Amino acid sequence: MRSGEPVRAADEPGGSIDFPPAANGIDYLVNVVQLLAREQGEVTPGQLKYAVLHLQAATEVLLKYRLYLEHWTLVLQNLDLTRMNKNKKMTRALFDRGDFVSCTPQETVERLRHVLGLRISDEEQDQILALAKSRNALQHYGLTDSEGTIEARTAEVLDFLIRFLDEVLLPKMREDSERLTEDVDQLAEDVDGIRRGLTKIRGYVEQRMERLKDELAPLKERTLQCPNCRQWALVVRGGLTSCWFCPADVDPQLTAWDYADNILRLPWRSPPQTHDQFSQPASPPTDACPDCGIDTVVQGAVTAAAPDRPTSFCFNCAAAFPDLCEICSKPFRAVDEQSICDNCFAGEVND
Repeated sequence: MRSGEPVRAADEPGGSIDFPPAANGIDYLVNVVQLLAREQGEVTPGQLKYAVLHLQAATEVLLKYRLYLEHWTLVLQNLDLTRMNKNKKMTRALFDRGDFVSCTPQETVERLRHVLGLRISDEEQDQILALAKSRNALQHYGLTDSEGTIEARTAEVLDFLIRFLDEVLLPKMREDSERLTEDVDQLAEDVDGIRRGLTKIRGYVEQRMERLKDELAPLKERTLQCPNCRQWALVVRGGLTSCWFCPADVDPQLTAWDYADNILRLPWRSPPQTHDQFSQPASPPTDACPDCGIDTVVQGAVTAAAPDRPTSFCFNCAAAFPDLCEICSKPFRAVDEQSICDNCFAGEVND
């Protein structure tokens, strides 16, 4: 703890280990803020690592606890209680002992949205699942990421979780207070502390983007939203694409695929075998560039120069193609009132 901060019960030496679900999740969030809400340059790689792990743990605990408050079976991966495994049925006693497999992050969000009817946007779902991927990578085989990316992603998910606590979980806990033992007023006080820390983390993100504003201004026509940190700082200048916020230098084709995934949310990948594995390309959402010939054009991309006007954009040479062929639906560079590409025109003539 820092000097001047009140000592929480969880930080008192010699205390008993007592972390009921909501207090457990919020305690993880308090730790995330303690790790990241520091002066710029003071955050160590180890602190970034544990910020990712603890933020994911908090997200999973708090979201699943809302499912639990509705009914304990909603937390199970397999909702068929007769088919827990080959030898035994699922029971409440087994659940209370922790002898069960819980639902995946994606299943959790989908049940909150479609079973409970909670307001969680597609973008918020993407942010939650991106965090889960980072945690899985870190937990199972390592993760290479920057301070800026972690701060930006943390700010997004913390912002969502605070709203979720304020508008969904804590009101539900007050409503069910007679059957719960947690001190909701204390939890709300802890959330206020998290909110103050989030303001500092978000402030770093805003300050960093403000410093980049003048440098990025003349590059707006080739600047897009980064699929990694989601800041408008991804610059395409031929060869590797570079995010000036992360910073990250990435192969143009991988960047195009990630942009289709994380920004446009195009459902183009085949499902993974398990929730710990990354899905593999099925039918990549890219076209060959009419200018450079590389398979790095994504339809529906938007640049900082025209964020409200989608176009077909090449992540290799930064060319933009506002026209699509009326026959093959591929991007092409139209001449005069031309409406079909040269290849389709040649085919029409030959037919």
